[in-house]
Amino acid sequence: MFNFDKFDLRALLGPHELYVLQAKQRLLSQFNDISREADEVEKQHYEKLGQFFDPDRDDPADSYEAAYQEGISHFIALDEMRNTVTLAMTASVFHQFDKALREKMAREFSHWQPAAVDQLIWSVDFPKLVELLEWTGIDIKSKPFYEKIEACHLLVNVYKHGKGRSHTELAGKYPQYYPNYAPGTGRRTTLPRPEQLEVSEAQFTDIADAIRDFWLNIPEFRNESHLRDQPEWFDKEMKRFDRYLNKNATKKP
Repeated sequence: MFNFDKFDLRALLGPHELYVLQAKQRLLSQFNDISREADEVEKQHYEKLGQFFDPDRDDPADSYEAAYQEGISHFIALDEMRNTVTLAMTASVFHQFDKALREKMAREFSHWQPAAVDQLIWSVDFPKLVELLEWTGIDIKSKPFYEKIEACHLLVNVYKHGKGRSHTELAGKYPQYYPNYAPGTGRRTTLPRPEQLEVSEAQFTDIADAIRDFWLNIPEFRNESHLRDQPEWFDKEMKRFDRYLNKNATKKP
C-alpha cells in the first residue's frame, strides 16, 4: 500500500543533502564575515575623508561619524541581502521536498486508489498531504521534526505571498522568525509586517535537518492493517476530481 525502501530513501535524501551543502558552501558562506567587511568599509571611508581633511575648517568628529555611518549602511545592506538569500534557499529546499513527496505519494496511492487521487495529491495543501500519510499509519505530527517543517511551510507562504492566513499563523505559533518585531503594549493585537520575516543560517540548518529526519522516519512499508481513520475531507475531494476527470474524458474524440 505504501512502500519506501532503501533505494527510495537514497534517491530522495541524496539530492536534498547535496542541495543544502552546496547552498551553504556556495552562497550562505559569503555572508559569514559581514561585520569585518563593514569595519573595513568604515576604515577605508575614514582614510578617504582624511585625504581632504582641513584642520582649520573641518571637525574630526564629523569624519568619524561619516565613516561610521558608511560602515553601518554597508552592514545593513549585506545583512538584508543575506536574509533574502537565506529565505530564497529555504523556499527552494521546501519546494524540492514538497515536489518529491507528492511524486512519491502519487505513485504509492495510485496502487490502491482511483485515478483521481493523482490530481488530488498534486492539488491539496501540505497539511492535507500529512493527513494522508498519517492515514496510512505513518506518524508525523507527533514527531519532533514536524514543527520545523510546519513552520517552514508557513514561512515559505509568507515569503511568496506576504499577508494572509500563513502570516498570521506563523507570527502566532513561531514568532522566532520575526526576531525584530516588538509587540505593542495596547489592547489591540498587532502583527509583524511580512517584510520583517527572517531566517538565520542556523534556522535554515534546523529546517534542512527536519526534512532529512522526515524521510528517515518513513517506514519501509505500510499495508491495510496499518490503516487509520480516513480524513474527513477525502471523499468530498475525490468526488470533485472524479467529476473533473469524467468531464474531460467525455471531451475526447
